[in-house]
Amino acid sequence: MMAWLLICCLAPAAAGQTEPERLIEEGHWKRARGIVEPWIRAKPDEPLANFLLSQIRAAFHDRESPLPLAEKAVQLDGHTAKYHRQLAECLGVTAQYSGMLRQLFLARRFKKEIDTALTQDPTDLQALRDAMEFYLLAPGIAGGDKEQARAAAHRIERIDMAAGYLAEAGLAEFQKEAGKIEESVRKAVESEPGNYRARIALANHYLSLHEYDLAEIQARAGVKIAGGRVDAYAVLATADAARGNRQELRALLADSERAVPDDLTPYYRAAETLAAAHRDTGVAERLLRKYLDAEAEGNAPTAADARRLLAQLHH
Repeated sequence: MMAWLLICCLAPAAAGQTEPERLIEEGHWKRARGIVEPWIRAKPDEPLANFLLSQIRAAFHDRESPLPLAEKAVQLDGHTAKYHRQLAECLGVTAQYSGMLRQLFLARRFKKEIDTALTQDPTDLQALRDAMEFYLLAPGIAGGDKEQARAAAHRIERIDMAAGYLAEAGLAEFQKEAGKIEESVRKAVESEPGNYRARIALANHYLSLHEYDLAEIQARAGVKIAGGRVDAYAVLATADAARGNRQELRALLADSERAVPDDLTPYYRAAETLAAAHRDTGVAERLLRKYLDAEAEGNAPTAADARRLLAQLHH
C-alpha cells in the first residue's frame, strides 16, 4: 500500500470496492497511496494496482505518470470499464496542456475510451459524468454535443436520482441558469438526505451565494453522515471565517484535525477566506503556515498554492 496490506487491497470494502477504492472515494488519497505503492512494487503487472496508482498520481498533480499507468491497466485487462474510464480521464487532462491539433486527437481518443467504458458498464456514473462534461466542453468537430450532454444527464438520473439532479445542476451551471442550479441541488438532497456528495454540493452552492448560515446547516448534516471526510469541515471553516467567528473557527479547526488529521484543507479554506476579505491577516498567516506543516492531500490546494497565498498577504 507488506503482505497484509496487499490482502487489504484485494478484499472488498463494500459493494465490490477494494479498501484503497473506498479511501479514494472518501478523499483519503494519502492513505490509499500508502497501500497501492507497495502493492504495485510487489505486483507491477496487476491491472487494478496500475489503475489505482494512476488515479492517485493524478490527484497529486503528476502530469507524467497517470496516463501510462492507465494505458497499462487497459493493456493488462481491456474488459474492465473503469480502466477505460480512467484512461479517458487521463487523456482529458493531457489535452488541457496540449496544442490545438493534439487536443483534437486526444479528444477522439477520450471519446473512444469513454464509449468503451459505457459499453462495458452502462451504469458507471463517473463515466457518464465524464461523457456529459465532454459533450458540453468539446468543440463540435471533436464530438461536442449539448443534446448528448443532456442525454447523459438523463441516463444518470435513471440510475441514481440524486446523482441525476447533481448532473442537472452541472448542466444549469454551464448554461448560467443560476436559479436552476439551486433547485436541482436541493432536489438531490431531498431525494436522498443521506447523500454526502449532495449535501456538500448544496453547502458549496450556498457558500457561493454568501448564504453562510444555510451552508452551515448542510455542512453539519454532512458531518453527521460522514464525520471522517474533510469536505464538510472545509465548508464550516469557510463560513466561520467569512462571518468573523474567531472562537467558533478555532474550535472547528480543532474538531476537523481530530476527525481528519491527515488533511488540513479547512485551515487553507479559512485562510483563503480571510485573505479575500483583507481581514485578520495575522490569523490567515498562521493558518497557512500550519497547512504547510503537512503534505497536502490529493485534490487539495497544493503547497505552492499556500505559498502564493502567503505571499499575497504581505502585498
